[in-house]
Amino acid sequence: MKKIFLLTLPVLLVFFAGCEKNDPLADQGDLTGNVVPFNLLAQMPDASAGDTLTLRTVCWAIDDNIDSVVFTHEGFKLRNFEIVMETTFDDSLHVISTVFTQDTIFTPTTMVASYPEQGQSLNDFYQTQENAYVIEHDFVVPEYYALTDQTNGDLILSLDENIFDFVVEELIPQFNRSVMRVVFPEINPFSLDYFVVDDNGFYTGEITPEAEQYIRDNLTPGIMAEFISGASASDETRVTVESTAILDVEGSSFTSDRTFKII
Repeated sequence: MKKIFLLTLPVLLVFFAGCEKNDPLADQGDLTGNVVPFNLLAQMPDASAGDTLTLRTVCWAIDDNIDSVVFTHEGFKLRNFEIVMETTFDDSLHVISTVFTQDTIFTPTTMVASYPEQGQSLNDFYQTQENAYVIEHDFVVPEYYALTDQTNGDLILSLDENIFDFVVEELIPQFNRSVMRVVFPEINPFSLDYFVVDDNGFYTGEITPEAEQYIRDNLTPGIMAEFISGASASDETRVTVESTAILDVEGSSFTSDRTFKII
């Protein structure tokens, strides 16, 4: 597991003669130009699942009435698929394929940490140079944000049921008699239930609605994987980390958020 250290965002540094909170943040509005409580979360770098990021937030309130500081995260995953099946019948190559984007997967807001922890006081995090509370917390990027690294048959076998069913529906209109005879060799190749004939009794190559239903009922991930010539998925995953300073005034809080990309 690698650890990523963050560079602190520039903040206005004010030096004092001593280390005590002589006038607990009361003049902060004049110093920074802010007249409301202030909460700044450091910028997040792009990272991989399993990496450790140091969350760093700087916060203060004019009346020094911050009760607690909470770190949370939430995210989304957008996954693009490309799937290609190939069959050969009578020396003719038949290719069927689909490209699609999975519905966006959202990760709900999840608690990371809350400060002060038991036995601590926010005063433990006060820094004279910042004239503010400075809190740092190591955050391990959850594994469920990881990008997919599966391809071809392994990817097909890993698809959840809903996605696999969608793939099947995308491929069914591209099936013809030749493809079906290769994928399902147990089928009677002369079946009139599954294969369309013209007015002269010759097979057109088209399949019937009954054949389409047969595909739905019998095409498994294992069978599909046998004929995969290429299957890949690319992810776009982003995570938003929030730092929320909660005041000891009911319903009052101030939030800073940063979004980073999973790589």
